[in-house]
Amino acid sequence: MDDTFIQRKHTAVVVGSMVIPKYCDPKTVYTPKGIQTDMLSQHGVNLSYVQAFRAKEKALKFLRGRPADSYSKLPKYFYILEKTYPGSVVKLKKTADECFLYAFVALCTSISGWEYCRPVVVVDGTFLTSAYRGIMLTASTMDAACTILPLVYAVVDSENDASWKWFFEQFKQEYGERTSMCVVLDRNESILKATSIVYPGVPHYSCMWHIWTNIRAKFKKGHLQLNELYFSTTRSYALDEFNERMSKIEEIDPRVKSYLYDIVYHRWSRVHATVNRTWTMTSNIAESLNAITKDTRELPIFDLLEYMRTLLECWTNEKLLKANGTFTFLGSKFNKELENNITLSQKLRVSASIDHIHTVIDGVKRYIVCLESKKCSCDQFQLDELPCVHALAALWHRNETYENYCSPYYTKESLLHTYEIPVNPLPDESKWNVSQHISDEVVNPPTGEKRQPGRPQKERYKTYDELKSKKYKVSCGNCGGEGHNKRACKNAPKKK
Repeated sequence: MDDTFIQRKHTAVVVGSMVIPKYCDPKTVYTPKGIQTDMLSQHGVNLSYVQAFRAKEKALKFLRGRPADSYSKLPKYFYILEKTYPGSVVKLKKTADECFLYAFVALCTSISGWEYCRPVVVVDGTFLTSAYRGIMLTASTMDAACTILPLVYAVVDSENDASWKWFFEQFKQEYGERTSMCVVLDRNESILKATSIVYPGVPHYSCMWHIWTNIRAKFKKGHLQLNELYFSTTRSYALDEFNERMSKIEEIDPRVKSYLYDIVYHRWSRVHATVNRTWTMTSNIAESLNAITKDTRELPIFDLLEYMRTLLECWTNEKLLKANGTFTFLGSKFNKELENNITLSQKLRVSASIDHIHTVIDGVKRYIVCLESKKCSCDQFQLDELPCVHALAALWHRNETYENYCSPYYTKESLLHTYEIPVNPLPDESKWNVSQHISDEVVNPPTGEKRQPGRPQKERYKTYDELKSKKYKVSCGNCGGEGHNKRACKNAPKKK
C-alpha cells in the first residue's frame, strides 16, 4: 500500500473501512492491538494504538450508524416484524415529546410454544452499555428438553416500578394467566410490586442462589457448613427432611434460620411451594440468557433487538432439528433422569400391592406408592412429576410402562409443538416495503443520562462465592501466582 495513500487525517477512515467485516458479528473480539498486528503483517503499515482505536470507532460507525439514528428505525423494524411473523406482538412507548421510553417484543414462536411448556416464568433485567444506556428485561421458561425458551424481551429506561409494571402488563396481555403459573425472580423490589399488582393470584418465588449470596453477605458464621446444607434444604422433597435440615441450620447459626423464616418458606423451599415449581429453583435460565447477550449490550437499540431475533431464529431451528432426531419419549434431560431412576429401581423390592397402592422396600425404609394418584411417600414422584425410583419399581412389578406417569411438559411431542412455528429470516433492510406514515414516525433518543466517557463496565461486580469459584481466580501481577494480588505478594517477581 502506497504511503501517500495513508495520510494522517484519512488513516482512521481508510483502515476502518478495511476492517468492517471483522465487526459484523457483535461477539467478535477484535481489538485495536489486533488491527495494528494485521495492518503490519498484511499491508506493511505501522499504526499507532490511537490510530487503530480510531479506525475501530470508524468501522463501528460505518456498520451501525449513529446511536441516535438507531431509534428512528424502530417503527419500520416493528412493522416488518409483525408482517413477517404473523401473531407476533411488538409495542413501542414514547414520551410526550416523541422520545423513546419502552420497547417490547414477543415473537409468534414463543407465544405459541408457551402453551406446551410448564407455566414457570423466570424474569430478570440486565444493564446496557450503549450510548443511551437502559435496561433489557427478559422473561423465559424451560421447554421439554430443559433448555431456554425466551418468551419476551424488552428495553426500558431503568429497573423501576413503572417499567416493570408496564412489562408485566404487556406480558399478561399476550400470555395471559395459566393454572399453576408462577414467577421466579431475584427479589428485586420493583419486580415484587409489579407481579403483586398485575398478577395478584400468581405466586412469585425467589432464586435460591440469590438468597444464599445475601446470607453470605449478612452472616459471617459457618459458611462452609451452611453451604451444602442450605441448598439441600431448599431442594428437600419431604417436610420431615426439611425440618431436620432447618434444625441443623439453627444449630450452626440461629440468625440464618430467622432470616429464612422472615423471607417466608414457600418463597424458596420446594416442599412449601404453593404451586409446583419442579426443577426451576433458581433464575439460572435468565442468567444464562444474560451471559449469552453480554457482548451485545453495547449495541445500538436496533442492532440489539435484531440480535435477539436472530438468536431466537437460530435456537428455534436448532432445537426443532434436534427434536426431530430424538427417538425417546421424553426430552433429553428428563429421559436421562428417568434412566438413572430405572437403574436404581432394580435394586428395590415390592413387598405388597393392593390395586394401585404398592409398598416398596428401599434398604431399611418403606415407601408407599399410589400409581392412580401419581404419588409416593418420598414426595419426589408428585413434585418432579416424573416417576421416582419407588414408582418405577412398582410399575415394573405390574409389568406397566412409565409413559402415562410423566408430565406432558417433558415429552418429545410437546417439544415438537413448542417449535412448530419457525422463525424465518428477516428481509434485508433495503428490501423493506413500509408505508409512508410509518417511515415518517418520529422516535427520538431517550432524554436520560448518556454514557459517561471512558471504558464502560461490562460485567456486574462478582460476589464472594463467584470469586472463590474456579471460574474467577484472583491472580498476582507481580509473581503470577493465584489466590492473592500484588499488594499482598511476598514472592519474588516473575522473570520478564
